[in-house]
Amino acid sequence: MFDKYLSVLGLIIPFMGTSLGAACVFFLKKELGDRVQRGLTGFASGVMVAASVWSLLVPAIEQSEELGKVSFLPAVIGFMLGVFFLLILDSTIPHLHMHAEKAEGHKSKLKKTTMMVLAVTLHNIPEGMAVGVIMFSIGFVIMMALDVALG
Repeated sequence: MFDKYLSVLGLIIPFMGTSLGAACVFFLKKELGDRVQRGLTGFASGVMVAASVWSLLVPAIEQSEELGKVSFLPAVIGFMLGVFFLLILDSTIPHLHMHAEKAEGHKSKLKKTTMMVLAVTLHNIPEGMAVGVIMFSIGFVIMMALDVALG
């Protein structure tokens, strides 16, 4: 029963954060100058890099401490596999970036809106995987705590 609420919460929290961020950009879109937009894009990129390092890579290295000096190896291998996976998807899925006239990926006769949706989907794949990993580990920790408390 608790698992269902945790799963719903794991969907609602990222959804609300994404929706609020999009709403801010949507309402301020015409008022922002080019430099401000670039600054906000750089800020968002920095947040994503920090989240990747501190919430995913460092915990992965800590979980491999029993390997000693090569405890970084599983995280590096997983990171590189993820990079290659996204490069393959980026080169095969036809998608269109904002303000671009020519699509990336395989040639396709898809509409521009469909290719924009594919670009957003391609962008969200690693985020969804990260949220899934975090929710699995949080759910696991909560279930273990409940097991210890009730058992």
